[in-house]
Amino acid sequence: MKKIISILIAVSAVITLLSSCSEKPSDTATEAAGTATGSDTAENVTTDDVTESETEPETEPETEPEFNVVNDPDATLTVPRTFGSHMVLQRDSVINVFGYSNRDGAVVRGTLGDSTAFSTVDDGKFELHFKPRPASSDPVTLLIEDDRGNSVSFDDVLIGDVWIIGGQSNAQVQLSFIRAGLSSVPEFDENDGVRLLMQSADYYVAHPDSVKEPLTDLGDPSCRWKRQNSAAATEFSALGLFFARHLYKENGVPVGMICTAANGAQIQELMSKEAAYKCKLKSSLKVGPGGFFNGMMNPLIGISFKGLVFFQGESESIMSSTSSKFDEYVKAYTDDLRERTGIGFPLFMVQLSSYTNASLSNFPYVYETRTKQLEASETIANCTLITSYDLGSPAGYSDPLHSPRKQELGERIADAVLAVVYGKGDTDAVLPPVPVSYTKTDDGKAYDVKFEHVGGGLVSLGENGVAGFAFGNKSKKTAAEATVISPDTVRVTIPENVKTSYISYGYENVLTEENAGLYSGTGIPAAAFNTKIN
Repeated sequence: MKKIISILIAVSAVITLLSSCSEKPSDTATEAAGTATGSDTAENVTTDDVTESETEPETEPETEPEFNVVNDPDATLTVPRTFGSHMVLQRDSVINVFGYSNRDGAVVRGTLGDSTAFSTVDDGKFELHFKPRPASSDPVTLLIEDDRGNSVSFDDVLIGDVWIIGGQSNAQVQLSFIRAGLSSVPEFDENDGVRLLMQSADYYVAHPDSVKEPLTDLGDPSCRWKRQNSAAATEFSALGLFFARHLYKENGVPVGMICTAANGAQIQELMSKEAAYKCKLKSSLKVGPGGFFNGMMNPLIGISFKGLVFFQGESESIMSSTSSKFDEYVKAYTDDLRERTGIGFPLFMVQLSSYTNASLSNFPYVYETRTKQLEASETIANCTLITSYDLGSPAGYSDPLHSPRKQELGERIADAVLAVVYGKGDTDAVLPPVPVSYTKTDDGKAYDVKFEHVGGGLVSLGENGVAGFAFGNKSKKTAAEATVISPDTVRVTIPENVKTSYISYGYENVLTEENAGLYSGTGIPAAAFNTKIN
């Protein structure tokens, strides 16, 4: 009898198993497949296997937190000067607005045009996240209020692209400073879509103790967003201003321009102290490693922005020990800033201008820094080099260090940005020729240097071939004859009895058409370089 009962139990189990195999997969199994989207497991999931109801699990709709205002006269609500009336907020990206309160648990409500966001104060800080918005020249108001009776309101807010300009004096120098070198002063329209946030490096130099640690608000108390009227424009970075004006003219999208540049800055002062220490840069001339970063850049971390224009390197050209490592420093600066902001922003780096012989005592290793800038652009992702040595101070201009030709350079950078970032224009026409290969000729007497971005074909400004090429070791060079042999290639003849460890172009401090004569067909000077070939 026991044997019969055992047989019946076994048969029953088999029937149950076969029945379960013919049924639809359970909800739990389906949900597990859905959460695997993007993984290897997800490759086995088809639209036939998963229904719409299963891919969209039922969730309670988000509800607004209670916002019941109570009387709390000692409560505070502050918003950093990173935000303000007349500002531009980054389009097509989550808009982050943050501030501070002395009431943990307080509810903060933000209204941006027709959008509303809520936050709860935690550890003294609140963060509002507004959904992405398209570009718009129609001004909106940003209202921030808490449930303790406090409110802050900013009007005339535009939605567009936010750009940052950083570096040292040639990035920072104001339009008023170079006014004497301009053939005419441009007209300004405060009703257009260019908005400016200028910071004063002099304030931080005068108050170095204030930037020993990262600040949560812009240190300069006079720093405010401003329209592009005559007063604000002439006191803004000339390079940043002309860049923003040209970008706005061509794109028709509002541009918010933020200047974080500091005259005389060393790169260890512009990067965070942690990044500077990793580069073994533990001292500086003005505000200490990380000082300018703490005051001007750290308060911006948290906002969205489109990209960075960077003009730096004169200070590193004082000594060969720093000029020779400039590529490492720029990469460390960029990697650290991208990590801190969470934005893989495009970097547009200006290869140093040409300076007169009278200025060589200030930074005698400019020639080396220029070539390291090219090397940096080749190792940093999403980095574009902009040449500028043809736009140095004109003969007779009183300042050999700060060329007044910032409009030409600003528009050159903007054209590159339009092509690279916005897809407007031909990169081949607006970027500088840069070498991509070095091939020794069959007879062993020359090297063929191939370039990209030739603008329709390389051009030599010299009557007798291309000036500026040389062979030698890392530092000692011998000039070499060179000729354009095809639209994208220059043949460089090896001088007799000369070592060919390196091939270089534009490896001098002062560059002119007589010693750096290679240009694209659209008039952009080729990048200076010093490349090891053997």
